[in-house]
Formats: sequence, structure tokens, C-alpha cells
Amino acid sequence: MNVEVYQGQINKKYGTKFNIPVTYYSQLMAVAYGASAKEAGLDGNIVRATKLEEIAAKK
Repeated sequence: MNVEVYQGQINKKYGTKFNIPVTYYSQLMAVAYGASAKEAGLDGNIVRATKLEEIAAKK
């Protein structure tokens, strides 16, 4: 979670523009086994994992 939460502070300090989605292994596995984005908890991520949400929507 630290990787995702502090991206804004890192961007501010170093002048970068990181906006990288961070997903947990359990979220990836949930989608792989057919769970929806909601069931996998993707709605709780700070930076949306749009590609993974698209994959979850196709099932």
C-alpha cells in the first residue's frame, strides 16, 4: 500500500508524474478466477487499475 499511497508525495518531491496502479496478488487471482472488479476489491485502490477492471468486466 505504501507504494501506491505515496506516489503523490514522490511526484511532488522529485518532479515526476508517476500514476502507477498497484494491485495485490489476491486481487489478480480473484480476477483470474472470474471475480468482478468489485468482488476483487479493485474499487479500493487509489490509482485505478483500468486494464484489470476491463479484464474483470469481460467475464
